[in-house]
Amino acid sequence: MARVVVLTGERGIGKTTICGETVALARARGYECGGILTRTHDAHRQVEDVRSGEVRRLTAGPDAESVVVQGRFRFDRSTLHWASVVVARSVPCDLLVIDEIGPLEVERDRGWAAAFDVLHGGGFRLAIAVIRPELVTPAQLRLPVSARAVVTATRENRDRLPAVLMEMLERQA
Repeated sequence: MARVVVLTGERGIGKTTICGETVALARARGYECGGILTRTHDAHRQVEDVRSGEVRRLTAGPDAESVVVQGRFRFDRSTLHWASVVVARSVPCDLLVIDEIGPLEVERDRGWAAAFDVLHGGGFRLAIAVIRPELVTPAQLRLPVSARAVVTATRENRDRLPAVLMEMLERQA
């Protein structure tokens, strides 16, 4: 049975780094990885296709024509669509990473909200869904029952978490 782990923690604690390191460990052991990672580069947010390595700019520049506004962010609509397609096509895989499911998905059913359907559908051994602390409870209402495991990243445990998540993947295999 596919398992979903919610990875949470305060902003800037290293959740994306944890996911990236877990993907690297999984690949080194021959596991197929899919999903998306959201990173900050040169003050812009980018989204990366875990499987292909393709990266697209997520935050829209001032001259962007088609944007979705969420709080202080202006997201490029075409990148949001692309990332949603990437998520939908990420399965089957062994390790699925959705970094992150945020207010756009949880509160407005936009962005890559299709991730909820993918997480319900299975097609993976272990999924890591990155969700900020204030959204964990509302997101869990939309996640499969297997998403009751919540791992909170802290300064004290963040360096150990990739190995912990890798152990979870290996138990699922």
